[in-house]
Amino acid sequence: MKKILLFLFLICNLLIVHAQRLHIDGKVSDPEKKPVENATIYLLKAKDSTIINYTATNKEGKFSLQTDEVKEPSFLKIDAEKLSYSKALDKIVQSLSLGDIELEKKKIIDIDEVKITVSPVKVKNDTIEFNASALKVRPDSQIDELLKQIPGVEIGNDGKITVNGKSVDQIMVNGKPFFDKEGKTALQNLPADIIKNIQFTTTKTKEEELTKRAPKSQSTTINFNIDEKKNKGLMSKILAGYGSDKRYEGNVFLNYFKGDTKISVLASANNINSKSSSGDQIFDTMGRGSTGQQGGGIQRFNSFGLNYNDKLGNDANLDNLSLQYTNSNNETRSKASRTTFLPDSTLKTDSESSNENESRQYNFNSSVGIKLDSLTNIYIAPSFSKSETFGSGQSISSTLKDDKLLNESKNTTQTKGETNTFSPNINFFKNFRKKNRAIMAMINSSITESNNDNINQSLNTFYKESGMTSDNRNQLQKTRSQDNNYGFMARYTEPISDSATIGISLQYNSKLTREIRDFNDFDPVTGQYSQYNTRLSNSMDQRINQFTPEISYYLYKKKFGIWANINADISDMNVNSVFNGQLYNLQKNFVLPKYSTNFRYSFTDRKSLILSNSSSFTIPDAGKLVPYKDESNPLVTNTGNPDLKNTWINETNLTFNSYNMVKNLNYHVTAAFTYRNNDVINYSKYDNSGRQIITYSNISGNKNFSFSAGLTKTFKWNDHKLRIAPRFSMNYTYNNGFINGEAFKSRAYNFNPGLNLNYEIKDIFTIKPSYSLGYSFSDYTNYNINSVNTTTQSLKVELTNYLFQKAFFIGNDFSYNTNSNIAPGFKKDFYFWNASVGYSFYNKQLTAKIKVYDVLNQNQSVKRTITDSYFEDREDLILKRYIMFSLSLKLNKFAGKKPKNK
Repeated sequence: MKKILLFLFLICNLLIVHAQRLHIDGKVSDPEKKPVENATIYLLKAKDSTIINYTATNKEGKFSLQTDEVKEPSFLKIDAEKLSYSKALDKIVQSLSLGDIELEKKKIIDIDEVKITVSPVKVKNDTIEFNASALKVRPDSQIDELLKQIPGVEIGNDGKITVNGKSVDQIMVNGKPFFDKEGKTALQNLPADIIKNIQFTTTKTKEEELTKRAPKSQSTTINFNIDEKKNKGLMSKILAGYGSDKRYEGNVFLNYFKGDTKISVLASANNINSKSSSGDQIFDTMGRGSTGQQGGGIQRFNSFGLNYNDKLGNDANLDNLSLQYTNSNNETRSKASRTTFLPDSTLKTDSESSNENESRQYNFNSSVGIKLDSLTNIYIAPSFSKSETFGSGQSISSTLKDDKLLNESKNTTQTKGETNTFSPNINFFKNFRKKNRAIMAMINSSITESNNDNINQSLNTFYKESGMTSDNRNQLQKTRSQDNNYGFMARYTEPISDSATIGISLQYNSKLTREIRDFNDFDPVTGQYSQYNTRLSNSMDQRINQFTPEISYYLYKKKFGIWANINADISDMNVNSVFNGQLYNLQKNFVLPKYSTNFRYSFTDRKSLILSNSSSFTIPDAGKLVPYKDESNPLVTNTGNPDLKNTWINETNLTFNSYNMVKNLNYHVTAAFTYRNNDVINYSKYDNSGRQIITYSNISGNKNFSFSAGLTKTFKWNDHKLRIAPRFSMNYTYNNGFINGEAFKSRAYNFNPGLNLNYEIKDIFTIKPSYSLGYSFSDYTNYNINSVNTTTQSLKVELTNYLFQKAFFIGNDFSYNTNSNIAPGFKKDFYFWNASVGYSFYNKQLTAKIKVYDVLNQNQSVKRTITDSYFEDREDLILKRYIMFSLSLKLNKFAGKKPKNK
């Protein structure tokens, strides 16, 4: 292990030493000899205007643009408002110092027959903006093709997007969400030719955005701005597919926009386990399924959604108003074999189950921003959701101890439930004339009510040396619960220098949790569930009132930033419960200190080190504190412990990121450590019939350490692109606890190296092979078993061919998966292959496809789970082979005119 870490350390240092060897320096001023801040400097290839690298000037007007050797003609361009500068360069083989540069009024220039009228890139503070017209994509491309042409943007094999090594967690259109925050709908539906520019900025919270404070996030937001001349139109996309085994899929996407008004409608229906309302270009909603279907059963899914954005006046914006309805029906079947470790023996539980569940979900979300004046904003975001669930199922299980049968169980269940949640949230932000002086107040509340009815018919047989006993039940369980959270927070921030700010805040939270469980046994005389079961029925009320004063400190410099806070949760908790007709009251008071510190150092704008440390306390759940025996499950009995202590958690994280845009090289190293004191654990025992008896206890010393490293290197030549992405991760977990009254220790090690490759010939061919190896090793102290080892391997290949200017395409996704240590009766390996053939016609507005899911009909879901007290092998019902034909239609009309035929 030490050799591996040393090797990775040497590789990273070698990359740092050899990255970006040359630079072009200068100092920029205007005609009045004043330094120009935030002027954009970029280096372009003369032959095709491809961006080599870019940067911006600092407050003194100075810049340093890094580059590798450029052995072909290029030119350097500097842009500021109404001012510009350009210089032709024959080749760059050594660092250049241009000295003082005086900008001139902008004009059209001509260098080697390359005319530049609009800056391809602009850099201002933490925002980078690319002009879409400078990015070369096919006229019929979607906006995801624009991203692929931008230096520093990488779209991985898993579809995740990174910009200069930072992950993208939000995609916007005209500064607002486009139906979904992740932006998948926008990427797969918006055409590239309506986009004016693309902006990249560090993701901000609503507080950071409105108080104009520097962001703490390490993620990126992408915003696509639609060209004003085309910001009026209607987009539509319709998909319909039908196949063997009565498999079907259908999607409808409609989007109307005019200026600030945007109305979007989405509808989807399928029975192929897809919740996506946006289709993949090759496989539609079947998706890129080369990993196989890992459990989840077979699902029918229907949804309808409406999204509306608008400007309500000069000082009010409707950022989002959405209505969504979803209906799903999920059929599941599973077979599992669990081995539980005991100090002197093992328990083996074999079980099978089948269930059918239906759920209906209604969601309403809205957010309105109101600008009271130039410094004051109110943000209102109420939401409401309602869910209805219906289900039925059967299960059987048996438990053996050293091959001796201890118990058997057979269950039939019927469930019906409803949950309603309302969240009225109001935020107030006021800035002052003095920079970073601000006041904010937030009211964040949620009110949740649930009603659930559950009929359980179970036959439970226990085999003891004294003879056979049974516990048979036919009961109706009615559960009524309420979970209300009311929160208020006020914060004042005051600058103490041009880069440092302190904050003082007070937060109040009141949490009320109420649950009533009534059990009624079936009365064969009346034929009703009318016999009230006092022994199992119970109720519980828990109220926690919490005051949290906090002081925070923020320091932001160009090279580094520090933010830290320290606070204390001053809480009083009151629990009232009734079990078996007896009343119990528990009251506790706490003063729980917490802190969080973060340090970020930027070696360059694309190379940074982040160190964070935090500690906090958590209060045990009320159900684990009340000392009553819960016997609602015949096989498991729970008893609370009122003497439980609060758990203290300390977490430390260290991350180093580096992105060299010139070399197209990105790598990261991350390490994390977590330590838990007074961890709440299950104090389990098993009686001689295999029934588990659980109470709760505290234990200290549980910890976890993780390490990961990844590297991405991209090579580009002509229309070819090759990306190599090796990765490695490891995880160590140490747990100690008690089972059958005896202490145990477990240590788990996981090692996961892997490699992703991506080779692309633009508009012709793409291949994405990947390989991952997983090795897990667990050893145990004071168990009758000493260790469990497992090795898994996965080889995947995604292959896409384009012909006739991408009008005809062939897609293949193939994978081979194997697991070395699976119990008898479970298959250790399988092949999985999806295939698709499609043709676009009628100006690519119509696309016909034939798709085959699981060509070899070998798909399966078998996995092994290893914990500190058991390991389990599980196989689930999954979707098998089907063939489907689909037809999709795209019709777009912008600025009142139909697009020209390409």
